[in-house]
Amino acid sequence: MSGRKAYTCIPCRSKKVKCDRHRFCGQCRKKGLICEWPPNGVPLEARDSIPRSSASPPRVAAPSRYTHHHSSSSTPPTVDVPHTVAHAEQLDHSILNDPRGEPADGRIGPVKKRRRAFPFDDAGSRTEYMVTEELMRALPSRAEADTLVSSDPMTFRLERVEWIHHPLHLPTFLAQYNRFWTMDIARRCETVHARWLALLYIALCLGDHFSDEQLTTDPTLEIRLVTACEDTLSYSDFLNQPSTETIQTIICLNIYLNNKNRVTAAKSLLGTAIKMAVCMGMSRIPDEGPTSDEEGSIEREIGRRLWWSLVCQDAYTASNSGFTYSINLSHSSTGYFANVEDEEIRWGSHCYSRPMAEITCSTYHLCKINFALTVRKFIDAVNANFPDASYDDIMALDRQFRSVYDTLPVPLRPDLPQPFELSFAGSRRYLVEQRIFMGITLHNRIMRLHRSYMVRGYDDLRYAYSTKVCLESAYATLELVKQSPQTLCRWWVVMVHVWTSGLIISADLVKGVSDVVTRRQQRDGVKMAISLLEPISRTSPVASRGVKVLKALLDTDDAQVNAQKRQTANEQPMDIAQTDNAISSMADLEQLLRDVASVPTTYTAPTAEIVPDQTLEFWQSLFQMNQW
Repeated sequence: MSGRKAYTCIPCRSKKVKCDRHRFCGQCRKKGLICEWPPNGVPLEARDSIPRSSASPPRVAAPSRYTHHHSSSSTPPTVDVPHTVAHAEQLDHSILNDPRGEPADGRIGPVKKRRRAFPFDDAGSRTEYMVTEELMRALPSRAEADTLVSSDPMTFRLERVEWIHHPLHLPTFLAQYNRFWTMDIARRCETVHARWLALLYIALCLGDHFSDEQLTTDPTLEIRLVTACEDTLSYSDFLNQPSTETIQTIICLNIYLNNKNRVTAAKSLLGTAIKMAVCMGMSRIPDEGPTSDEEGSIEREIGRRLWWSLVCQDAYTASNSGFTYSINLSHSSTGYFANVEDEEIRWGSHCYSRPMAEITCSTYHLCKINFALTVRKFIDAVNANFPDASYDDIMALDRQFRSVYDTLPVPLRPDLPQPFELSFAGSRRYLVEQRIFMGITLHNRIMRLHRSYMVRGYDDLRYAYSTKVCLESAYATLELVKQSPQTLCRWWVVMVHVWTSGLIISADLVKGVSDVVTRRQQRDGVKMAISLLEPISRTSPVASRGVKVLKALLDTDDAQVNAQKRQTANEQPMDIAQTDNAISSMADLEQLLRDVASVPTTYTAPTAEIVPDQTLEFWQSLFQMNQW
């Protein structure tokens, strides 16, 4: 090892600013950072005697930036006097959970160096959690990777997936991606952190999973990439070292896990990401101002984006998590992120938000927030009268969802004339899916609100509105998805919406008006749902189950209709038990589904994708407030 001395602390060296060489230097005090010195560091104070006046960090009531450095100094932490409850809690945890520990003889144990939340180490020193040759064995060739990430500059393949939650700053990721491929293996092992490799693996996996065509000749590539992502994430010690890249990886990984029906794993990871974000300070990122550090502009802006993405996902998955959301927004002060293109978020300069009427890659995600906040009110309404919600609350939420939709910018309203054709949007093709999905979001929420009252509405005029809007939204959802099924139907959320729409129309087929014209419309609606799910059913358990149920329902209806025709042709009296398709109770509805599930269909799920039959459970939950 070199005998050279270090006269600058690690934070000052990384930021290339002048250090005053105190154990707790002025730069770190000013920015609220932990002043960390390397083993060969030579601060002005003696190592065994640290004056309180220079060593004590200033009192901080709440983190102004989500930095999460860990001290590697061999000196025990100096205890400050807490002035607030929050500060006292932070102080207690910082002492009691000091990861360094002390052996029984009082000597300070060896220190593990903690990496910062950046994927590359310019110093080039070999440290823990860097990538290894073993971790990189699952990588495809550069040519294959380029195909999965981008086919050409005008049709950026990653944007086909990234728009769903928008977790990445694409210019940064692409710069890192290109730099990664220019390095030899030895250099990667020295400078690339495993957490960034995990992010690369899941980006490549989603590129293959959502592609329109067969991009590679390796049928095992997709599963190989997601397995490598999970292994690399584990190797990076992500639970003990939260980072921006880890949260980005979890958000992207959850898209894939939900698509593959690994719902419990996805929910567990989402909860982990939320806690990571809170611990990193993402819930309390200050607004930009004249005194804001320009060097941290990208970090703060992406932090805001990730935080609100987690808020939205937390709200939308609450109904499938015991009707409980994890984020308490009264304990958060992070403002909205800017309505800008990714290219406008640059290192060393502030970005300024555009008006919402100017559509950027961020506009859709800002608009989603108001929908998510209304969903949280829906969760509150259910919990206020668990497991149901009053009809007055349902109607009030109906108005709120429609009000949020009415305030959307015109380019995100599929019900209004647009300046561009749906079939083409140039290099911003993702705007088409975003626009369609805003309409799907409204209609899905309306169905979710009213489905528990839909069946009642056939017999009780007080709830006739619920029956009417459920059916309107079911047909509208299918028509919207039909405009871009190649992309939308690969996403599990859309598949569930299509399935729900088909089942609601199936309920109307059983319970509703039975004249010829109406029945044809009902059957066409169910067939449309099947046609949207069938292409992806070979690789998706969700779509596979949906196709099976809907086809069985149509088969049952065909059998009833044919029986009626035979009786009519023979001029025999109608058997009321066979022809009366009215359902007077939930028990009748459940019995019908038991009968449907026992009827063989022409569809057979692929052997590798067979999942437990949950037909009855899903049908029950479709019309109950407290299940799904």
